[in-house]
Amino acid sequence: MASFGELLGQEIREARESRGWTQLDLALTALGDVNAERRIRDYETGKVNRPQAKVYQPICDALNITRQTIGALKAQAADAKTVTDDELLALRTEKGSLEQALSDLQTLTRAQLETLASRFELDKPYEASDGALVEFLTNTALDYRALRAEVDAIDEGVKALSNLKSSAMAAFDSGDLDEVEVLLSRVQEIAKDEAAKAAEIRADAALLRQRTGFARALLIDAADSFAILDPLEPARRRNAYGLKFVHHGLRYGGDGLRIAAEFWETCADIAERHGDDILRGNALSNLGAALRNQGSHTDGPDGAALLAQAVTATRAALEVRTRDAFPVDWASTQNNLAIALQTQGTRTAGPEGAALLTQAVTTYRAALEVTTRETHPADWATTQNNLAIALRNQGTRTAGPKGATLLAQAVDAYRAALEVRTREAHPVDWAMTQTNLANALATQGTRTAGPEGAALLAQAVNAFRAALEVQTRETHPVDWAMTQNNLANALATQGTRTAGPEGAVLLAQALIAYRAALEVRTRDAHTVDWAMTQNNLAFVEEALADHDTCPDPLPHLRAALDHVTAALEVYDPEHLPYDFGTASNLKTRLKEKLAALNTP
Repeated sequence: MASFGELLGQEIREARESRGWTQLDLALTALGDVNAERRIRDYETGKVNRPQAKVYQPICDALNITRQTIGALKAQAADAKTVTDDELLALRTEKGSLEQALSDLQTLTRAQLETLASRFELDKPYEASDGALVEFLTNTALDYRALRAEVDAIDEGVKALSNLKSSAMAAFDSGDLDEVEVLLSRVQEIAKDEAAKAAEIRADAALLRQRTGFARALLIDAADSFAILDPLEPARRRNAYGLKFVHHGLRYGGDGLRIAAEFWETCADIAERHGDDILRGNALSNLGAALRNQGSHTDGPDGAALLAQAVTATRAALEVRTRDAFPVDWASTQNNLAIALQTQGTRTAGPEGAALLTQAVTTYRAALEVTTRETHPADWATTQNNLAIALRNQGTRTAGPKGATLLAQAVDAYRAALEVRTREAHPVDWAMTQTNLANALATQGTRTAGPEGAALLAQAVNAFRAALEVQTRETHPVDWAMTQNNLANALATQGTRTAGPEGAVLLAQALIAYRAALEVRTRDAHTVDWAMTQNNLAFVEEALADHDTCPDPLPHLRAALDHVTAALEVYDPEHLPYDFGTASNLKTRLKEKLAALNTP
């Protein structure tokens, strides 16, 4: 099996020869140095044992050898680990420490980002976009620091054991065997606690390296070791450990959510066997949330089945967490049930989906009977926001006056949430709710004719712009781009429905907002969102071409064609059939308009 240096040298030689270049040609093109010909020769003959990215990257760039190809060569090399170790050592030397490197992600090169991601065992980091690598490493840095803190605190339990040992020896010397038994029992308990803590730290280290299966085995063994002391302790431990896997699954994907659901299902079974209804209710509620998150991230029939299981588990939790006995837990579980029903309803077409959304709305309103603004203001605002989302989904899918009423109720619920989620007290939640409110107002405005519809669209634009005062590009780039895109949608609808110069200005503002979104929604980092925004730009350019103030439609039609053609580079009929069809129809229409102008 060849080393990375040998594999890379072979790739460079083949790429150079396919272009008909000499080694001198490559040295001049890539490195701008006639004396670098020998370096090229050393690479091609496999004499460079430790290839340095700062040298080979410009060579590869000149030959169009992609980073994906380089990453694949590293992965299959006989010295793959040594290569990564060397690159990590160079990075640590440059930055001073691994901690500093994780703190300075924005300053790292692409090769350095891949090196870090490889160390934390991201699968095929060379295939990830720059944005995806930074997001992965940002999350990893948080877990890395938490794990360091855990390791730093290891010696406390050892001190406790030492103290108990001294007491037990004194009891032996005094002949107090009952006290010896009590102390040794405590020693066993602490020893198991310490062993469990060690297992938990090892599990956290495994999760940091994406080894969820190993973490699962460690924590099952740790939980079950307590059965001899307390038959319910394995259930309590699983109940706590499940949160580790939810955290991991939501951050990194993989099977974390599935393992969390397994832990909570087992916890509920153990608690039921031993008659602990409180623990069982807690586990079932957690199980429902994990299944819901799994279902939300799973397409097709499998996702639908998981959501149905989530509803079943949450309803079972409500049989234990009754309103009379546990009113606060009951309301929280009602909220979770409503979220699951809402997710089901959103993904289910026709009357069945509408019925599920109706159940979700009813369930949210039931939760609000206990979760009042006076007693639980933050939870009340969250439930109002969730209720508003369900009402908006209902309203969007309901025609006529009934749909308009539901949308108005959604707006009222968002505004209620904003009474607690103020900009001063909860800026991030305030901005999110402002965005949700703006979307509801935009939907209302789009479906309402005349001055009333125009007023609603203007309110939507104002709400989007308010949200952008908090959702800045620097602090929340992805949310900022999404809100810019939604703002542009509202401006485009306004502009299309407004004649004269005012309408043209609104359409021009829509173009500016879409282009702003593309500063974050790049093709590499957010491929589908990039394509969607390109398609949106095409619609606005077409609207400008058709607008009554347009003196020459040709530039706008050509720009629109360029944008939709770009979108179709991503949209394909197999994976995105609806988007492909919409964009294809738009492209055909634009070509017909250009042909009518006798323009190629």
